[in-house]
Amino acid sequence: MKGDLSILNTTDLDGNVVTEDIFKDYDLTMINIWATWCGPCLSEIPELGKLQGMLPDNAQLISICTDADTAKDDAKEILKTSNASYLTLLPTQELATSFLSTVTAVPTTVFVDSEGKLVGDPVVGVPGSDAANAYLQKINALLAE
Repeated sequence: MKGDLSILNTTDLDGNVVTEDIFKDYDLTMINIWATWCGPCLSEIPELGKLQGMLPDNAQLISICTDADTAKDDAKEILKTSNASYLTLLPTQELATSFLSTVTAVPTTVFVDSEGKLVGDPVVGVPGSDAANAYLQKINALLAE
C-alpha cells in the first residue's frame, strides 16, 4: 500500500480542524479506515473501542470514515453505540486522492509514525474475533522495531 499522511488537513466528525500535528506526540498511530455501510467494519468498532483503553502511552488510535461526508450522523451514532470514543476524521477530496485511493477494501487498518509515514503492513479485513488483542500485538511489535 502506498500513501502518506505527512501532510494532512481535514476535520473530525465535530468539525474541528485536524492536521498532521495529530501524529507528532505518538511513536505510532493506528488508523482504521471504515464505512457506515460495511458490516465487518461495524462488527470491528466495539473491539477498537476496547483497544483504545489498552494502548501504550506512545500509541494512539484514530479512524477515517470513508462515507462520513454524507453519513456523518450515522457515523457518530455507530461510534456512540459501540462505546468507541476515538477521533474520527472526514475524507476530504485531498485525503481521498492522496491516500484513500490506495485502500482496496474496508475495513483496512494502517499504521503511521510520528511524521505520518506508513510503517508495517496494513491489515485488510477484521483480524478475528479478538481484534483488540490482535491489534495490540501488532502495535507492540511495530513499536519494538
